[in-house]
Amino acid sequence: MTGSTAAALAVVLLPALIALLVPLARWSVTRQARQAGIEFRDAAALAAARAIDTVFLDRWGTVTTGQLVVTSVDPIEEGNGRSLRWFAAALEHGIEHPVARAIARLGPPGRLGSVENLPGRGISGSVDRHPVRVGSPGWLGMDERHGLGSTVAVEVDHRPFGYLTVSDNVRTDATTSVERLLALGVEPILLSDDSALNAEHLAQQCGVEEWLVVTEPEKRERLVRERQETGRRVAVVARAEGNAEALAAADLAVSDDPSGTAAVRVDDLDVGRTVQALELGRLVPRLTWRLWCAGGLITAIGVVLVAVGMLSLVLAAGYAVVGSALVVATAVAS
Repeated sequence: MTGSTAAALAVVLLPALIALLVPLARWSVTRQARQAGIEFRDAAALAAARAIDTVFLDRWGTVTTGQLVVTSVDPIEEGNGRSLRWFAAALEHGIEHPVARAIARLGPPGRLGSVENLPGRGISGSVDRHPVRVGSPGWLGMDERHGLGSTVAVEVDHRPFGYLTVSDNVRTDATTSVERLLALGVEPILLSDDSALNAEHLAQQCGVEEWLVVTEPEKRERLVRERQETGRRVAVVARAEGNAEALAAADLAVSDDPSGTAAVRVDDLDVGRTVQALELGRLVPRLTWRLWCAGGLITAIGVVLVAVGMLSLVLAAGYAVVGSALVVATAVAS
């Protein structure tokens, strides 16, 4: 074998070396993830995503939009529905509570006075000089109403005025996303801080078979560790607030907190985005194998062409450049 032939053989090995030594698959997947609003913090996060078989989904923002909506307006006197919406919405503007924000979206703010927020009971004040209270029916001396959603009572001018029921705003594609999780062999479990009745109803709406009402952070962490002790690989998808312990214990933490330490940061907690993250994690080994095959095939053809004398050193260099570009293009197109 002449020196030029040996050099040509060495040169045509470049596509295989690039496929084997350059982490093109990981680069391609992280690029796709960023385009989808998903950020894998490191290679370990990608590896963890491949192995996940259980996902705890916090109620807020995963299968729901993270906002509540008013689903029922029930005035005491027929024809007062519009006034009921207006008085309640006017008083709730500026109150930082999910129920208050849902009611506030019913109408514009009014001229308020003497507003007092009473945690656990409700809010009182005046709207255009009308005394108004919105809160728990028991606090207002009105009949309790039990059923789906959370029902608050409204009092205007010191008399019962009506009821408003607020419920979760379920994502339109939640059921489809849950089905995709199941197709991956991943078990979704809904974590709720709502009543058992509402949690069960939400789970049924989304096709989630298992749901748990757990509010205490330490109990959520314990649930994660209990699953891990049975050999499960667990992901937690939740806001950092109230879930820091569970996120820290998870094999894969998924959160929308940009300043947090979650292994995967997402633009929002949409369960569909979580499915994408797990699918991308599973794509890495398949794409790696595809790149190895491409690099190996291109190199093998080059070796044969050099051996039969069809490629000089200069042509081998050109072949190696084109072959390497094809390997990179395979990663980009995947």
